[in-house]
Amino acid sequence: MKKWSVLFLAVATAISVTACGSAEKPNSNAQTNEAKQAAAAIPTVEEMIEKTAKASAELKSFSMDSKVNQNMVMSQGEQKQEQKVDMTMKSDFVKEPLQMYQEIQMKMPQGEQAVKQYITNEGIYTQTNGTWMKLPNEMKDQIVASMKASMAPEKQMEQFKKIVSDTKIAEDGSDYVISAELSGDNVKELAKELMSQAGAGAGEQATAMLDSMNIKSLKIQNAVNKETYLPTRSVVNMTMEMEQEGQKISLEMETTSTFSKHNEVGEIKVPEEALKAAPVQQ
Repeated sequence: MKKWSVLFLAVATAISVTACGSAEKPNSNAQTNEAKQAAAAIPTVEEMIEKTAKASAELKSFSMDSKVNQNMVMSQGEQKQEQKVDMTMKSDFVKEPLQMYQEIQMKMPQGEQAVKQYITNEGIYTQTNGTWMKLPNEMKDQIVASMKASMAPEKQMEQFKKIVSDTKIAEDGSDYVISAELSGDNVKELAKELMSQAGAGAGEQATAMLDSMNIKSLKIQNAVNKETYLPTRSVVNMTMEMEQEGQKISLEMETTSTFSKHNEVGEIKVPEEALKAAPVQQ
């Protein structure tokens, strides 16, 4: 059970990430004159894509606070196992040179765990249960490539156009909010493309698993500031299931993120005790 549940969760997380920032043309339903006048003050989807991509491309640094709540149920024959995981993350990002620091708090059936992590072009250093270690260079290359891909919105936006069946744009105070529901098959194709671009290591197994998944619902809500078009918050809700080798797995996941400190994060320095950590042997 463990093999498929771990890979299932990894692929599900990749799909959740692809959902952030998605946009596409809304359905061309008839509008009243009043509705058209009200909509005139709100950018079109195409304008949102262009302005958001430009603003994000010029973004040099930012902070992000995230909460992930997931409930995975695995069953095989008469065996059934439920696993709930609640996770909070505080992250600081600098694009050039690539630097990231994050603190992760996880609550699992096995207990609680606190993780600190520094990611740079030179290496990835992780502290778990008070002990520092340096990840192998092979893992660093994959993670750094994935991070760089996620920080290239001007490329992703063109792909995001493909995956939304219905999109709504509304005003919420100082923000514009994009809400959408995604179709399963289109999300699968986008996830495959992004995992390939990012050099994700799951390879053929992940692709096969994506084809086997039934994405029952995937809803997103993203907000950007009206003046700067920089991201302020996002919410992704996903329900999916699959059956593989006699094992059934279902997953409910909600991810909420808030963005702040746009272009205000300074240099991220890896502490000396982390730099001295012994590398993990594969």
